[in-house]
Amino acid sequence: MNSKPFQSSLALHPLRAVRTDKPRGSVRSLTPSTKARRPTPLWYALWLPQLSQQPAIDGSQQVRLEQIAASLGSLSATVSIEAPDSFLFEVGSTLRYFGGIEKIRTRLHALLEPLLHSWTLPRHFHEAVSPTPAASLLLARAACNLLVYRKDNLRAALGRLPLHTLSLPERKKRQFHNSGLYILRDIWRLPSHAVAQRFGHAFTKQLEQSLGHVANPVQAYHGAPTFCSDLECTYAIENKQALLPGVETLLERLCLFLHKRELATMHLHMALVHEQQGRTEVEIMLRQPSRSYGHLQLLLETRLNAVALPAPVIAMQLRVTQFAPFSSHNATLSGVPGPQEPNADLNDLLPLLEQLQARLGNRAVRSIHCQDEHCPEQAGLDRPFGERMPKVIVAPSGAHEDAERPCWLLAKPIPLRQEAGRLFYYSSLRLLSGPERIETHWWSPQEIQRDYYVARNRQGMRLWIFHERQASSQHQARGWFLHGIFA
Repeated sequence: MNSKPFQSSLALHPLRAVRTDKPRGSVRSLTPSTKARRPTPLWYALWLPQLSQQPAIDGSQQVRLEQIAASLGSLSATVSIEAPDSFLFEVGSTLRYFGGIEKIRTRLHALLEPLLHSWTLPRHFHEAVSPTPAASLLLARAACNLLVYRKDNLRAALGRLPLHTLSLPERKKRQFHNSGLYILRDIWRLPSHAVAQRFGHAFTKQLEQSLGHVANPVQAYHGAPTFCSDLECTYAIENKQALLPGVETLLERLCLFLHKRELATMHLHMALVHEQQGRTEVEIMLRQPSRSYGHLQLLLETRLNAVALPAPVIAMQLRVTQFAPFSSHNATLSGVPGPQEPNADLNDLLPLLEQLQARLGNRAVRSIHCQDEHCPEQAGLDRPFGERMPKVIVAPSGAHEDAERPCWLLAKPIPLRQEAGRLFYYSSLRLLSGPERIETHWWSPQEIQRDYYVARNRQGMRLWIFHERQASSQHQARGWFLHGIFA
């Protein structure tokens, strides 16, 4: 058995295959005609040292790794990124499909060499194949052009590897050198319990994983999900009701995509293509991730009914721009009350609010947020419902615990009528509580010095009024004003 260093030439060098059904020392290249069924998986390992030796200048090293892993997805369903410069992918289940390991290797070079050339990196790399991921990674990082079919030959294939090629700390490598141990075969000759006692259980576990005696789970790479589906109309459609069958077809494709990946969507984008008239864009923003066909269909139909078509539609496109993990809701036994969720009331209102946004527009439904400001005009923010707010926005902390604030704050305070020392708003007012003094900082552009009171008139309306302590730029005269109404 020989393991030769991988050449840095662009020509394809056949992997050296080690088999147990041939006489000892027999080494041959695997040909595409080999069709024997292999009960054990084969793991293909790649080592690209140029990725770590010449990292990306713009900091997109992770982007490079993900781009290579996405390319390897065309050769295997299980691809793993072994940072910073190695990859693993399983090929035992795809040998018959591609016609042998040499065909897979040819496709691999055709995929990676253009990528490396586009990054101005050397186009050579090291590779190895074995039944275990750890062994393949060791053989590849040792620059071995080796293919091992069976676990029985892993011990012999790994025996000649230098110990300094293992991913070990320098202290551990010096310990091996001082002990007179240079290759893995020297470790095989020692009792296993003595190796664990002297060099640690982590090292022995790594060796056991390489031989396949201990499970070595591989974390598969999964790229960011993308969904974009097109549908061409058989004829130009002018009636919006005639678009609904096409919308249902696109939604069926989307729901099937989401169910297979255990995902939900939070943002739908539909484009209606017109002949020589551009496109009509329709966006649906969801406040809660959903993959319900009925709910998404209702939102899209509601939004389409509110859109005017400038020209007949010849094609449609449905695209998802934001995904979220799907979380199921647990049901309780009949008659047994379950724990109340903290946002249960809001979750019941979300479908209604989403329908309102679909009918009126995403910015038509508004929500009120609190801001840490004591001035009433600056304490509340009006934003479209569902819009993400900055983290600095919190509940007001400067107000007194007993201070009351009305939900309805007037955009502009209304002057109150005074007669014979009494205040009137539809009828005479009676003060219930106060005063609460509110003043702005001296550097504020709007100077405010007010005393706020809670009052009630004879009709039972609870009002939030204030007395201007001095004339300001907003109110030229000192007086009483109505600023809010309690519900």
